[in-house]
Amino acid sequence: MEADLVKQLKIKAGAVKRINREYHSYEEELRTERDRLQKLTTSGASDHAVKKQQDVIQESISMLPNTKKRLQDAVEDLQSFLQEQASNASLTQSDEWTDAQTQMQTAVNGVLNLA
Repeated sequence: MEADLVKQLKIKAGAVKRINREYHSYEEELRTERDRLQKLTTSGASDHAVKKQQDVIQESISMLPNTKKRLQDAVEDLQSFLQEQASNASLTQSDEWTDAQTQMQTAVNGVLNLA
């Protein structure tokens, strides 16, 4: 039973960590693509190249709300699991518990801005 709870905790914390990292990679991609568009426009690139780059940027922008929603859902799932298991002393004193709380706070304070 205890091993199953630790496994569930690791999975839920891992999902938050992965989706948080995914969100930040989309933000970085968006910055990179905007810089690339700026270089294209200042260098006098063809209208077609500029239009294609704008399409790439739009695609990156469209990924952010979906990823943020998935992150919010994963955080809520982890948070409810932590609340349900708060009375489990052996679980709350584990490294996995501490890691899960850290992952949740990183997502809440960073991407979700719920603090």
